[in-house]
Amino acid sequence: MEANQTCPICKNEVSFSSRYPRYVCLDCTPRATDKEGRKVDFFNTSFTGHGCAGEYCDTQEPYDSNICYIDGVPCYAEEAHFGGIVVRVV
Repeated sequence: MEANQTCPICKNEVSFSSRYPRYVCLDCTPRATDKEGRKVDFFNTSFTGHGCAGEYCDTQEPYDSNICYIDGVPCYAEEAHFGGIVVRVV
């Protein structure tokens, strides 16, 4: 029996992940903002898929936190286990 999992923001079905049970789907992730509502984006700091850094979408200034908000829900962005970025509800 395959386990079911949904995005904690939009409630749409996502691929099951025992490592990241509260990960945010790729449709919701682009809506990430800082506490004031300014859009932020997260990316790996190396071309090999390691590290996690953020920047403001409008100016590309560094965003010095891994905490973000999606539809007002606090989330945390981090390096995924095999590279890439995963955003999860905290």
